[in-house]
Amino acid sequence: MRYKAVGFDLDGTLVNTHVDYSNLNSVNDFILRPLGFPVDEIWEDRDRTSRQPLYEWLEHHGRSSERAALDKLLDDRCLAIEKLGAEGSSIYNGIVDTLRWLKENGIKLGLVTRGGHEYAILLLTEYGLLEFFDVIQGRDDFGYQDAKPSPKAMYHLADALDVEPSDMLYVGDSPTDYMSARDANVDYAGVMTGRGSVELWASMDPKIHIIPTAADVRSLM
Repeated sequence: MRYKAVGFDLDGTLVNTHVDYSNLNSVNDFILRPLGFPVDEIWEDRDRTSRQPLYEWLEHHGRSSERAALDKLLDDRCLAIEKLGAEGSSIYNGIVDTLRWLKENGIKLGLVTRGGHEYAILLLTEYGLLEFFDVIQGRDDFGYQDAKPSPKAMYHLADALDVEPSDMLYVGDSPTDYMSARDANVDYAGVMTGRGSVELWASMDPKIHIIPTAADVRSLM
């Protein structure tokens, strides 16, 4: 086999969900502004989905002790949005057979999602996928700063699976997935489900393996 392990994204890769990403991406504003935080000052022209500007602001103002409680508020809101998006979801064709084939051929399997761990368990259980995964990693397992697109998400997965990043393939549907894998020296396969498309992947990096769905990952092994 070409790889010792394969990691998968969840939404748009294994399962077709209906998460409201516009709502999810505005969680910082929704939670923090009513609490009196100067959201516009904290983020200015920086990515409002990132919590790093908040962490820096808290440290600068001597309020780092509030970080854990704020993370809990933000994560709880994210989880509620994600669970709502799981309603009416469906698994992509061929996923179960492919995961079973990979396991039967000695490939270690991991799941890395920016969704919450509880949300991932809910979906994997719903579609009978939980038994296939050796590692399940949500954004709240190592802290938001280590979630995709940080390469730390891939390093954590490789460590948990006891493989080198270079011996692993990651499968996803978004640029966030790709950036995390690329920066960790993990080979990447982009699907054409979810937010993925031939045009997207071809415009980003010619080294990306483009496959129709995650079920087609067998062709890369």
